[in-house]
Amino acid sequence: MTDTIQNLYSALNAYGLKKRDVQAILPSWWEDQIAETPAGLQQAKLIVAKALNLKVRPLVEDPPRVEFDLPEMRRFKLVKGTTEDDVQLAVALARSASKLVLSAFDREFQQPGSAEEVRARILATGKPWVDLESLLDYCWQVGVPVIHLASALMKKKMDGIAMATKGRPTIVLSSRKACGYLLFHLAHELGHIALGHLDPNGAIVDTNIQDDPDSKDEAEQAADAYAIRLLAGEQDRLSLSRFMPAATLARMAEDFGRQHAIDPTHVLLNSAHNGNFWPLCTKTLGVLAEGRKDHDLVSKYLFENIQEDIKEDSLSLLGTLVGQ
Repeated sequence: MTDTIQNLYSALNAYGLKKRDVQAILPSWWEDQIAETPAGLQQAKLIVAKALNLKVRPLVEDPPRVEFDLPEMRRFKLVKGTTEDDVQLAVALARSASKLVLSAFDREFQQPGSAEEVRARILATGKPWVDLESLLDYCWQVGVPVIHLASALMKKKMDGIAMATKGRPTIVLSSRKACGYLLFHLAHELGHIALGHLDPNGAIVDTNIQDDPDSKDEAEQAADAYAIRLLAGEQDRLSLSRFMPAATLARMAEDFGRQHAIDPTHVLLNSAHNGNFWPLCTKTLGVLAEGRKDHDLVSKYLFENIQEDIKEDSLSLLGTLVGQ
């Protein structure tokens, strides 16, 4: 049987990747006619393998086989009804993005400090509280790139992944919620790294970080505790006693945040988590956001920190993976 580019599309289609999805990760100069020669087809397979983090040898077989090149040591914290197979594409895309970023980022990794140390370091800069911008800045300063994965290729998403490639960690987030959530997700994944949960070529995949704490294992509970101490200090359990208009609650959250050095978005989410005011707190987050989207800030830091001489095709692929 003659191998063709259509065989490649068919193999990937079995994993939910339509032809248009695959074409979205190919370089802008690519045309399927290039694959009419054996060398051109081989080139297409190598490009796709890099973009989707696939093992090359199965993909270059005739017919091609799809086998994801996933981290050696993987720990999945899955919500009920979700399997490892459901999220393996998301993990593969996260690893692909991580490799691209690490290849264009040469700052040496420094082991993050305790929650108290990181909080003190950030507040010492004059920040009124530990917010997303200051925590992103800290992560990049200690050599931990933070990526927001927003590729349309992902069929199943996760809140966050702490991942390491040859001992170099990255944090990959993917929640599309506009305001507040990414701060806790980032602090939680940083906790996994700081507490030594991550293997040198491993990944910890959290599909729902704010799930019921009683269903979490010891490592997840420790990462939660790290995040809460980092963001809230001694004010680890907040609650809201009564309903009020969102504008009023926004002002109260800001006042409380200034008094206790806690980001107002975390004041709201911590309170919602400990009570039954989720709709009100969610609406109030929108008041505080004023149209800002947290994932835009994550991507801004990403592109400011990678080297300018990154290859054009790699930059284009990275842009596709982060939804730029």
